[in-house]
Amino acid sequence: MRAYLNLFHKVELGTKIRDCEFGFDDKRNQYFLSMKVSADSAEEAKRKGEHRLTQVLSVFVIHTGASYTYSSIGVDQISGEQPFFHHLFTGITRLTYLPINNETISEVEKSIEILDKLTDDRVSIVIERAINYFLRGCYLETRWPSESFLNFYKVIELVAQEFRGGFNQTIAGQLKDTISSSLTEEELRRLRTLKRLIRFMCKQLDIASKEEDISRIVTLRSRFSAHAVLEEIVVSPEEFNSCKILAERTIIKYIKQQGCIDF
Repeated sequence: MRAYLNLFHKVELGTKIRDCEFGFDDKRNQYFLSMKVSADSAEEAKRKGEHRLTQVLSVFVIHTGASYTYSSIGVDQISGEQPFFHHLFTGITRLTYLPINNETISEVEKSIEILDKLTDDRVSIVIERAINYFLRGCYLETRWPSESFLNFYKVIELVAQEFRGGFNQTIAGQLKDTISSSLTEEELRRLRTLKRLIRFMCKQLDIASKEEDISRIVTLRSRFSAHAVLEEIVVSPEEFNSCKILAERTIIKYIKQQGCIDF
């Protein structure tokens, strides 16, 4: 299966990301990302291959902050005996992005490898949702900045919630010598503000983030009342970039943390 993309970076031909490989179609003047798929039909091959290629390109988005879209997807059958083997391809046109460095490609491959080895379905779902929020944020970035900001914020909020248990234990441990009884869940909930939880998450994931940046984006988020904003909230470039960068680092570091846990 081969997927042609509308926009991508210049990459070295033959570069592999796990089971996917970059190539170039001279006739179409396009890069493509391809992989081999074992399936009983072209339809099955496309379904299986497209899921994988989309996953790989999504992780590229997380590491580069750029969006990539298909111009076309095709399936070539390369074996007629069951199970059939198909070659899935995607392609990339208009090379307007700067060349991507080998270090970034290596980091993308490491992230994909960790995702391939995940055994915790709940964690997999959290990561998939976080990536989807990030992709939507990138898609809306130039069209609807405030909605884009909200999607990046949802990434941070979603992953931060995975650290509630650790936060509760840390707070309880810090206060055990100053109070005579254990904190109730309600008391912990009041202490566990989202700002504090995000700071705790950043510490656990070793994310370097300025306190003022976290405060700025949490304060801005509070201006978005659920389903009640008639006018678009103005998001400054500084607020937007702080939120996007923190969302990007959150996903990358959270995936890396799962690699340390699993391996």
